[in-house]
Amino acid sequence: MIRGFYTSLSGIVAAMDRQSVVAENIANVSTTGFRQSRTSFADIGMELGSSLGGSLGYLGTGAVLGAVSIDRTQGPIQETGLQTDLALEGDGLFTVQTPDGVAYTRAGTFIQAADGTLTTEQGYPVLDTAGQPIVTAGPPVIAPDGSVAGTTQRLGIIAWPDVQPVRLGQSLLAVEGPVVPAAGTVRQGALEGSNVDMSAAMTELVALQRHFAFSSRALSLEDQTVGDAVQIGRLK
Repeated sequence: MIRGFYTSLSGIVAAMDRQSVVAENIANVSTTGFRQSRTSFADIGMELGSSLGGSLGYLGTGAVLGAVSIDRTQGPIQETGLQTDLALEGDGLFTVQTPDGVAYTRAGTFIQAADGTLTTEQGYPVLDTAGQPIVTAGPPVIAPDGSVAGTTQRLGIIAWPDVQPVRLGQSLLAVEGPVVPAAGTVRQGALEGSNVDMSAAMTELVALQRHFAFSSRALSLEDQTVGDAVQIGRLK
């Protein structure tokens, strides 16, 4: 009977955790280069029941948020006509230098500083394959393979890592471990939009609200059942 409390409560907590992820996706539906997060669930604990007659098998005790992964699906690409706007088609992450170290991004809303350095909107330099800032005398001209015209530089674009990257905010990602060059191509004068499907996200949000309501109702019924059991015990 007590197991029912944990199962119902786990459903409530799991729905709340998943709702937070979906809400973040919806909030970034217009964020350039944003990749939505996906959730998966695991069992809190599988208890093995046994008796003299042998194993009773496994019995789940409720759900818990197992992992949050970033969806790699390509977002829609829109033409902007600005030479400093860059979009990646296919695999890849741009490399930038932040005060806290190297970070990566799909958001190609870059600008050119007064000294010719290509930077993010926050002023972080965009790096080449050698880890140096991209600097051009005039507006940058960049080929599909990332080569920068008039220089010997090439955009430092890494492949999406096998290990899930960590969100740092400002459309930046941190990557653990070694990185390798990407096979994607650069499209100048365009930006990649968010890959969040608004209609699917709203549908999922409604389903989660129902999940929360059902789990809350189950918890209430468990509490009522325990109360009734205690009352019967007193009457005896």
